[in-house]
Amino acid sequence: VASSTAEKNSFISCIWKLNQRYLRKKIEFVNVSSQLLEELPKVTEESVPSGENQSVAGGDEESLDEYQELNAKEEQDIEIMMDGCEYAISNAEAFAEKLSSELQVLDGANIQSIMASEKQVNILMQLLDEALKEVDQIEHKLSSYEEMLQSVKEQMDHISQSNDLIQLSNTNNLKLLEEIEFLVNHLDLSKGHIKALTDGDLSSSKGIEACTNAAEALLQCMNIALRPGHGHLHSVQQQQQQFKELREQFARRLANHLNNVFVQQGHDQSSTLAQHSIELTLPKHQPFHRDLLRYAKLMEWLKNTDHEKYEGLNKNYVDYICRLYEREIKEFFEVAKIKMTGTSKEGKKFATLPRKESAVKQDPES
Repeated sequence: VASSTAEKNSFISCIWKLNQRYLRKKIEFVNVSSQLLEELPKVTEESVPSGENQSVAGGDEESLDEYQELNAKEEQDIEIMMDGCEYAISNAEAFAEKLSSELQVLDGANIQSIMASEKQVNILMQLLDEALKEVDQIEHKLSSYEEMLQSVKEQMDHISQSNDLIQLSNTNNLKLLEEIEFLVNHLDLSKGHIKALTDGDLSSSKGIEACTNAAEALLQCMNIALRPGHGHLHSVQQQQQQFKELREQFARRLANHLNNVFVQQGHDQSSTLAQHSIELTLPKHQPFHRDLLRYAKLMEWLKNTDHEKYEGLNKNYVDYICRLYEREIKEFFEVAKIKMTGTSKEGKKFATLPRKESAVKQDPES
């Protein structure tokens, strides 16, 4: 029984809060002020003693904390159990004692069941211990496998790096082989060409052809466009130096030989001056020109490789031809004058007409 109006209002507010907080099906409060349901009135110290106020508030808080709403299945089970007991509502204490005794019976049965299954529990514990040992063994094996896999991984990484290095080495070798093949194919002069340039016969047609081919091959080797960096190779520098020496040696040999040819043709031409003078005709030079035409390609090669020697040889040929023509024309007019005057000196023979031989300087062959 509430001792005051404030305590009554506090109790109603507490019931309303429990209803709003925990019950799914809300209870409708009748004949209760709506203001009382909306706001919990404060209990003053004058209306309620401090001890009672604290006890009521503490009781409410404890009841709020300990109270838990039953779910639908629990409510159904309680209803079935109460229906099975006739005095569940009329004699609550007897019903509670019955429930307590049944609970004790169940606890005893559980204890007996546990004690009866102790052997099985021991077996289960042994199995668990064995399982733990096997787990430890498996973990140990997994650790060893992990170490092996790590070692294999390191070896594979090393092999991968080695493969990269091998591939790089193969690529470099292929490029090096390509460069060597390029140099060998373009900077290699055969022994036959070298022999033709150094000792080839420049008087026969076959020898002239061999020397011409060798000179063209030498010029092709010297004019090849080298790739960047080839000029720094010692072997390439040696080969180019050898080509220069062969070019200079052959150019000197060719110039000396042609100078000798010019002199020889002058001697042969002078031997026919008497015959042509008797016939009162100038000698023809076509045979000598045909002989010199064989050296046309070599003269072109000399012009492209050693222009100075080419100019000197050309000047010597022009000087010698001019002197030859002057001598021939002079002797021709002397013979014509003698025939026109009809005078001849005894012992004078046209075959012994004086000749002017032009000495052509020759470069000493080294």
